[in-house]
Amino acid sequence: MSNAIFKGLPASGLRVLAFLAISLAVLASHASGATNDKHFFWAAGQAPTPSSVSNDLIYHGGNAGAGAIGVETTPAIYLIFWGPDWANGFTTTDANGRQFTSQQLQTYIASFLTNLGGTSWAAIQMEYCNIAPAGTTSCANANGSGYVTNPRKQLKGVWTDSTAVPSDIIALGLAENVANDPLAAEAIRASGHFGYNPQATYIILTPPTAIATGQPVYCGYHTQTSTVDGLGNPYRLQYAFIPFLNMNWPGLGTSGCGMNSVNTTSDDFGHGVFDGYSIVTGHEYAEAVTDPDNFASVQDGWNDAQGSENGDKCAWTGLANVPMDNHTSFAVQPLWSNKAFDASGNGCVRSAPTNPHAMPAAGVVPPAIDICMTLGVCPPGVAAGQPMPVNMAYFGGKVQVNPKIYLVLWGWGEANAFDHTTPGHPANDPDGAGALMSRFISGMGGTSWANISTQYYQYNYNGNYSTVGNPKQQLAGVWHDDTTPIHDNLAPIDLAREAARAVAFFHATDLADSNFVIATPQKFNDAGFNQNQYCAWHDFTTPTGYPGAQQGIAFTNMPYVLNAAGGCGKDFVNPTPTGDLDGVTIVLGHEIAETLTDPGAESSTGLVQNGGWFDYQSWEIGDKCAWVGDGLQIPGAAFNMIGNDGRAYPVQTLWSNKSLSGVGACSQGF
Repeated sequence: MSNAIFKGLPASGLRVLAFLAISLAVLASHASGATNDKHFFWAAGQAPTPSSVSNDLIYHGGNAGAGAIGVETTPAIYLIFWGPDWANGFTTTDANGRQFTSQQLQTYIASFLTNLGGTSWAAIQMEYCNIAPAGTTSCANANGSGYVTNPRKQLKGVWTDSTAVPSDIIALGLAENVANDPLAAEAIRASGHFGYNPQATYIILTPPTAIATGQPVYCGYHTQTSTVDGLGNPYRLQYAFIPFLNMNWPGLGTSGCGMNSVNTTSDDFGHGVFDGYSIVTGHEYAEAVTDPDNFASVQDGWNDAQGSENGDKCAWTGLANVPMDNHTSFAVQPLWSNKAFDASGNGCVRSAPTNPHAMPAAGVVPPAIDICMTLGVCPPGVAAGQPMPVNMAYFGGKVQVNPKIYLVLWGWGEANAFDHTTPGHPANDPDGAGALMSRFISGMGGTSWANISTQYYQYNYNGNYSTVGNPKQQLAGVWHDDTTPIHDNLAPIDLAREAARAVAFFHATDLADSNFVIATPQKFNDAGFNQNQYCAWHDFTTPTGYPGAQQGIAFTNMPYVLNAAGGCGKDFVNPTPTGDLDGVTIVLGHEIAETLTDPGAESSTGLVQNGGWFDYQSWEIGDKCAWVGDGLQIPGAAFNMIGNDGRAYPVQTLWSNKSLSGVGACSQGF
């Protein structure tokens, strides 16, 4: 956030005087040795400096003091409602005079923080890391596991702390307790309640409170405790403060912190009246993830030459509802992306420039509420645990009409690619996984399982439509690339470049119908897989997502899923030892099916939509049926598909809009 002393011009003369007086108080506190500045989100009308949208974020080294982390690599959130009013209940009124309760506000903000993980909006942060050299603006050449990740379900706990909130929290304005900070003390208490997590942000909300300056100077802030916070906190901890936002202030009105700024009419859930809460809390969350450390007033993560962070640079611009998990959208602001700025000149985006569409690990089954829970009874042919019947929707992009799959075994024959050998198998494929992938791709075409995809189509802009094809032979070639050097903890750009090399090797010209599967060996995989984030992903190269790489390539990142054992499907369908390679074909089949129906991987290029078929939660044909049944023989569960070669291949079911008379369900084929 912008530094309290040097940033942020108020919107009115009254606020100028207040700001100057309070800034002097902050300066005085500095003279006395206090060091814990806040990083404030100014109210609407106080835009960031114009130059902040014309330069990249810079990494500042992540080494300010002992315990510095640079970025939160595995973001987590703890939510604290502080004050007895949350337990007793209160009401607030929207811009149209409609009344809402504090319980509705608590539900709204908890739902927002629960469901932002895994979204393309939260994935914007994944381009930042703590392993880049200080002074750089990109992690593209950084190899390692220090990237920000984007796990689902990041909200880990909610606590209503009914102890009294000190009255001087708001009264001191920007000088807000730079020494002996009660918000820092509350964050430490919360860490005692939940447990301490150095990768988490503890977000504190307070109920309606009088403001000494008459109206808010800021809408929220984030900072970090340290042992120099007056009282001497026991450890460094990221926390954010969100004061009560829904007030009618002189000069700012009701929208100074975002109320009804996106949804002018409130709905029963609180979209509209609580727009500001998702905008402001999302802003603070994103900045705490990418620039968490605060030691002696030094932010050592990602901020630009003016000290603006990824939320500051896009504050109060481009506000919109963005789809999140669990059937809902929330009002948020764009976040800054260096990748987007470098490629297009516009760094404020509401979705990641590249967001590889990943298959989650076993046990992460979409969505949280299944069809039987929703309807109260299980329809015929449906078992508990199947996804809610939200069908695939067409978003205007291409599908693969004449599919061709190219398998690239990158580095399988290079030194140290495997740490073992197995009698009967070649040294460059000791478990037989490479041979199995080749057989599976050759054997899947023409099957009833692969036929599920043929119900999905593309519009050809001439009044005609074309459907996904299901030819018997879809394997177009296999390349053992043992020449191009490979390393562990690959980045997405590394895999995109290998896909481009494969295009050249195979002399492929029909990219619209081609899928390049980049399979990596046991010891050389991408960083996200190594961190147990997912089992595999597919993506589509665009100028923004993969600058410098050949454009228009649909490709699949197929890590060595045997490394993840049961987390990526070992023995999921068949018992050991027969099922030890089950995950290979389950995961590969998932990615192939999604590339057939959504080769553009939900991306866009300018105003052109590359995305094909997915639902309004961004789940694709494979996602909605991933890991259904967890090995149980129930409708919609994974099963042994018989290929065109007569062999059995474990696969998951795929979502069929046609099933159950158009209701939709996970299908084994037709």
